[in-house]
Amino acid sequence: MVKKRTIAALFIGCVFVVSCAGNVPSVRTLVKQQETSQHARMSHNPYVIGPGDILAVNIWKEPELSKESAVRLDGKISLPLVNDVKAAGLTCAELRERLIGRYRNYVESPEVSVTMVESRSKKIYVLGKVNQPGEYTLQKDMTIVQALSLAGGLDEWASRSDIRLIREINGTEKTFKVDYDAIVSGQDLSQNIQLQPDDTIFLP
Repeated sequence: MVKKRTIAALFIGCVFVVSCAGNVPSVRTLVKQQETSQHARMSHNPYVIGPGDILAVNIWKEPELSKESAVRLDGKISLPLVNDVKAAGLTCAELRERLIGRYRNYVESPEVSVTMVESRSKKIYVLGKVNQPGEYTLQKDMTIVQALSLAGGLDEWASRSDIRLIREINGTEKTFKVDYDAIVSGQDLSQNIQLQPDDTIFLP
C-alpha cells in the first residue's frame, strides 16, 4: 500500500521531531548499522515498480511486440497482444515472469526482458531552510548533498551542522543528525549517505 504524504504534515512533523529531540544520533550511527548488518551486506532489496515509472519490455526477435511503457495510476502497463498487465508492486524480475506466461499464448518460448528506463514513483522530501523545499523524485544512488542541491541549496539561515535525516526503519521513524560542512569540506564523506524512498531531510 502506497503511503500518502503531504508536505504540510511532514513539515509539522519535522518541527515536532526537532523540538522534542534530545541527543540525536549522528548519521554515522546509521552507516555503522548498515555496515554491520548482514542484511545490508547482501544486495539491496529489489526495486519495486510503482505508478509513473517507465519500463522497457523487450521480446527477443519480436520487435513489433517490444516497447517502452509508463506505469499508469492504476498500476498497469499496456503492451501489444496482452493488453493491460499489472506492474505496480512487482519487481522487474517478477513482471518478466508474468509476461513470459502471458506471451506464451502468442510466441513460442518467449524470451522477455524488463528494464527500468526511468524511475518516477519513489519520492523524497526536502523541507525547512532550503531555497526550494518540497517533494522530489528519488533518482538512482541519490545522496544527501545531491538532494539538497536539487532543492536549490541551503538558505543563509540554515543550520549547516545540524541537518536532520528522518527515515522509517522497521516501521518506526528514526532521526539522525547530518553535518553538511563535514561532508562538503571532505572531513567526513561517510555522512553523505544514499537516500531511500520516503526519506525526509529537514533543515532547522
